[in-house]
Amino acid sequence: MSKLLSLLIPYVFPLLGPLLVVVGGLTLWRTRLRVKRWSLAGSVAVILGIAFVAFALCFIPDMYAPVLGPVNRLVERAIGEMPQAKVASYLGLVSRGDRDQALALWPASEWLGPEYEARRHSVTTELEELGPELSHRVLKIEWWGTCCEPNIISDSRGAGFARLWVEVSGGGEAREYVFDVFTRFGYGGRPDGYPVRHWQILDVYPVGKEPLVWRWPGR
Repeated sequence: MSKLLSLLIPYVFPLLGPLLVVVGGLTLWRTRLRVKRWSLAGSVAVILGIAFVAFALCFIPDMYAPVLGPVNRLVERAIGEMPQAKVASYLGLVSRGDRDQALALWPASEWLGPEYEARRHSVTTELEELGPELSHRVLKIEWWGTCCEPNIISDSRGAGFARLWVEVSGGGEAREYVFDVFTRFGYGGRPDGYPVRHWQILDVYPVGKEPLVWRWPGR
């Protein structure tokens, strides 16, 4: 019996919570229409339902992942928290000559050493040379899962790191760069309920050069 309960409990809170909210809400509405007062039973059901949902979100978030995932992806698009948006923002600032703001999107890091700092400035200078008419297009995106050992995945919802191949054009010249972008606060994907991600540029380098930070072998 105890084993059966341990198997059922992870499903009780996520499923019973919304059910109680719906049933309690309907009870409150019908009682209010009939006798012009609130139903105690309906109120208790709604409160318990909300508590069950909150418990599940905190301790069993993967149960709501199929619902939360698509919603949170829409939130990311709305607030500009996508790897493509970070690349576009950085290159837009470079094209306008706002070097300091562009570098703020690709932050310095003491623990990565002087070579990393030199790359931030040298690559930004290279891109500035393409002039104010600078434009870009994303050629390819490689998504990586970062939970446990990093690996290349096909489902972008579970990605905590993205590698983008980008063609940057300006002044009649086109160059290709790789942008490595990662989630700032870590990302567990489905086990965490596919939460909203906050992306940040980690590394930028010409195609053919080696990354200074993300050196996992991939496949």
